[in-house]
Amino acid sequence: MVAIIDYKAGNLTSVRNAFASIGVEAVVTSDPSVVAAADRVVFPGVGAAGSAMENLRRMGLADAVRSAAATKPFLGICLGMQILFEHSEEDGGVDLLGVLPGRVRRFPSAKGFKVPEIGWNQVNGADDYYFVHSYFAERGPFTVGTTDYAGVTFTSAVQKGALLACQFHPEKSGRVGLELLKRWLADGQCIVPAASSATSTLARRVIPCLDVRNGRVTKGVKFKNNVDLGDPVEMAVAYSDGGADELVFYDITASAERRPIDIGMVESVAKAVRIPFAVGGGISCLADMERVILAGAEKISVNSLAVRNPAIISDGAAAFGRQCIVLGMDPVKSPKCPSGYEITTRGFREFTGMDAVEWARRAADLGAGEIVVNSVDADGTRQGFELELTRMIAQAVDVPVVASGGAGRPEHLVTVFREAGADAAIVAGMIHSGEYTIADIKRVMKAGTVPTRMSW
Repeated sequence: MVAIIDYKAGNLTSVRNAFASIGVEAVVTSDPSVVAAADRVVFPGVGAAGSAMENLRRMGLADAVRSAAATKPFLGICLGMQILFEHSEEDGGVDLLGVLPGRVRRFPSAKGFKVPEIGWNQVNGADDYYFVHSYFAERGPFTVGTTDYAGVTFTSAVQKGALLACQFHPEKSGRVGLELLKRWLADGQCIVPAASSATSTLARRVIPCLDVRNGRVTKGVKFKNNVDLGDPVEMAVAYSDGGADELVFYDITASAERRPIDIGMVESVAKAVRIPFAVGGGISCLADMERVILAGAEKISVNSLAVRNPAIISDGAAAFGRQCIVLGMDPVKSPKCPSGYEITTRGFREFTGMDAVEWARRAADLGAGEIVVNSVDADGTRQGFELELTRMIAQAVDVPVVASGGAGRPEHLVTVFREAGADAAIVAGMIHSGEYTIADIKRVMKAGTVPTRMSW
């Protein structure tokens, strides 16, 4: 039996779905006796070290994790790896489980690097895996995999006997992640490729956007004249198989209609794809966020809700970790605001008088882990991204920035990455039309010397 430990600090649905996709029905449990009886144990984790340790102690799981890590095949993932060490700088300093020697530190401020690290990076200079974290484990005697970011070479995989752990998310790392899980199930060995002398580089992400209305993907220009494009789950699988680095789904009429997001769709996508995805639209409270995460999404995008209630950003970051909270913004050119761009809400239906750059700064300070800049003026035009606004926001905040609205040719992505400092770019019409594939886009990115994930 494979037991996945539930201590209220992990995306359990993604891990369980990944095992199910390779024919293993894992059990999710908070019962220490079930953990003790399991043949193999998986210890996932996202969020903050302080609350995770508090949960482990409160739920009587701390000793069960220590025992399992010492006596049976054990796989720690992301925060689940970090907690195995002795101490973390997070939350003002937290004592951890002490299964492994060493400390966990926050990435330093470094020019050109945003925190959290979000995206695909290499382990030992070889295969790309999906990372999302602000803290890292120092290298030590049990380090078997390393990765480079923000001027730091950090521990991305460890092995101590039957204990294996990784900073990245194999359950969301596509084919290579599933192969890793298969190797672990087979013999507990070969968790990562052998080390090489290559330096790893975080890839810029290509993210298909699927606007969903009434259970169907739709696309328009500047939020108008939408046409039906197909089934969201089928399109998600096709884009995942075709090389997408992430996906984002917007329930585009949920906020305007003041109804909840389609959880059934989220669950269906989570079962079908093995890459990360975000959802937005129809999120009204923390309970809605929790439902989306439990359904299998990695990130929650808030837009209109955050404008009405900015505290939802900090509350969501505290509850689920800032890496889960994405601020979506729909700015439009406006002489009324200092930056020249005004925030709109409810699908470009309401003007707020808020300056786009100042709102981005405030949201990052509140705890948003990523900011999506969706230009209303460029949306659906396929004439290129709004470079000026994207550049201003990328320079104003220390979290990753995603450019959205206006992509029409692969060269537009090269430009927004190289000239505007975007960390990721959303594409829609140019791939929905069939004119370009994601592979087409990535070949142009690579030729333009943009760090690009080319294997999937």
